[in-house]
Amino acid sequence: MTTKLKCVAVDDQTHELSVIQKLIRAHPDLILLKTYSSSLKALAGIKKKDNIDIVFMDVEMPELDGINLAKLIRANTRHLVFITAFEQYALKSFSASPDDYLLKPVSKLAFVECISKVISRSAQPLQSNSEIDDDLFIPTEIKGISARVRRADIVMFEPLTGTNYTKIYTEETIHEMHVTLNAIEQYLQQDSRFMRISRSCIINLKHIVTLSAGKVIMGPMKKKMSIGADYAEIFHAYLSDRLLGKLG
Repeated sequence: MTTKLKCVAVDDQTHELSVIQKLIRAHPDLILLKTYSSSLKALAGIKKKDNIDIVFMDVEMPELDGINLAKLIRANTRHLVFITAFEQYALKSFSASPDDYLLKPVSKLAFVECISKVISRSAQPLQSNSEIDDDLFIPTEIKGISARVRRADIVMFEPLTGTNYTKIYTEETIHEMHVTLNAIEQYLQQDSRFMRISRSCIINLKHIVTLSAGKVIMGPMKKKMSIGADYAEIFHAYLSDRLLGKLG
């Protein structure tokens, strides 16, 4: 290879982070770009503009575990490698579409074999949201009839109180579907346009109109939704480099 792959390492344990740093620096085809000892700092710092080739990420981390962090930053790295001390996490980790995983303690041989796999895939283009199948079919009130809805047109999802139905807001209408919000979150996990901001709301980030004191105003209907305390850090980390007021 003539161009080295730019790497980022994320692990909350100092010793484990040091091990990965040394392995990256020792490999002739890799260059270490950044390291993070906090998953929330990694969420704020891993940006598409950095053209990152590989993120090496621990699975078991406080604040935000590696699998959920990976789903939020997956579009910002060409390749993703999970690192875990527990083999049972390997299967679960594949919901975030990694290229490989390494078991702790990471040996030099395992690391080199992993990099060989990644390099063999490096000619493949990074998947973007535009490449995701954008069509959904939502059952209507008429039995046997489903409406075609583009994901890009979905503004937000909100549960119908006291039921297992969810309201799906688009730019033009509202659909009701017999599905839980948790199931929808799982279904959309690889689509970085969508983010859960509270226990009762998943939004399409592209449809945020305004932000105000812990609330977002969504879509043409100007629906005001609160950002839940458990989701605030992740949401504000996402916004951290998008706030124009920080410039200068």
